[in-house]
Order: sequence, then C-alpha cells, then structure tokens
Amino acid sequence: LKTGAEIEEKLDLAMLGSLSLVKGMKKGKSAGRIFVEDNKSVFAEAIRTIRTGVVLSSLDEPHKIVMVTSTVPGEGKTTVSMNLSLALGQMERVLLVDADMRRASIASQFGIDRHAPGLSNLVAGTAQTSECVHSFEDLKIDVLPAGLIPPNPLELLSSQRFYDLLDSLAERYDRVVIGTAPTQAVSDALMVSTKASAVIYVIK
Repeated sequence: LKTGAEIEEKLDLAMLGSLSLVKGMKKGKSAGRIFVEDNKSVFAEAIRTIRTGVVLSSLDEPHKIVMVTSTVPGEGKTTVSMNLSLALGQMERVLLVDADMRRASIASQFGIDRHAPGLSNLVAGTAQTSECVHSFEDLKIDVLPAGLIPPNPLELLSSQRFYDLLDSLAERYDRVVIGTAPTQAVSDALMVSTKASAVIYVIK
C-alpha cells in the first residue's frame, strides 16, 4: 500500500489522515507531544483531522474505547495514540492506556517512572487506580502506563479481569485510547480489539 487512495480502494476502509514523517526533534521535545508543543504545525493539523474523523464516525454512539496499532514496530502507533489523546483531551475526558506489554514506552514519554504501577498491576489487583492513573492537568488527559511487565502479556490481555477493567474505565471517561503491540509479531492487539469500539491502524 503506497497511497491513501489505494488503502480506501483495496481495503474499503476510510483513511482518517496522513501524517508527515517527524525528523530531528529538538532536545527536550517528544514526538508523542507535538500536538501541544508545536500546535500550529502541519503534523498537529493532521492530528486534528484524524480527531475529527474519529468523532464524526460515531456521533450518536461515540467510540468509547479506541485502539491504536500497526503491523510492525516503528510505524508511529505510539506517536499517533499519544497525540490523538492530547487532541481529544481538548474536547472531552480522555484516558491514554499503554497496553503494549512488549515495548512499553508511554510512561517515559510523559516522565512517569518506568517502575511505576500501571495496567498490569490494576488487572492483577496489586495496586489501586489512584496509584496507577496519572493526571496531567496541563495536557488535559490522564495516563495509565503499562506497569510491571508480566511474563505472558497475552494471558493478561485476554483475561476477564482486563475486560472488566476496560468496562469500568469506559464508564469514568468519555474516551479511552489504547496503544497496543504491533499485530505481526504477537496476538495482543487481536485480543484487545475484541473490546474496542474502534481500531485505528497506522501504516508507514
């Protein structure tokens, strides 16, 4: 797949937007936070277009749980999930969840200690929600990092406890955005998608 037209023609799916390649980020800046750090950029405008597509695709019954994934690492799924969350956070109450138990990276992008409890701890019941969810009032979103990486992430993400947790979070937030592991290597995203009301697939 080389163009947006090919995607829509061959897959019969809507292309939400096209993002420019991000190169040479300045020291102290994060690709995952371009939407707020460079709000007038072409990239930020493309994120607004994607946000509009997500909102307009489900006006009567909003997509409460939005999953973001890709085929392989390095295609930009984490960058998209973070920036989309920041864009949605300007309009509604949003929780960003790092469900990539293979290469968790959202915590570091937000300056959260990599050993901080998170999603896995909540599912296991070894930590309270108040310990795991981090609020960023300046960014207008909450973040739930991956937490302690389990020996078998797929077992955790396919458990009834995980599904129950998502239902609980969907009641507390207008939108829950979940970043997952890529689809080609493992089945994690497939399991999470069964609970998602919408899937955004990032293609480089």
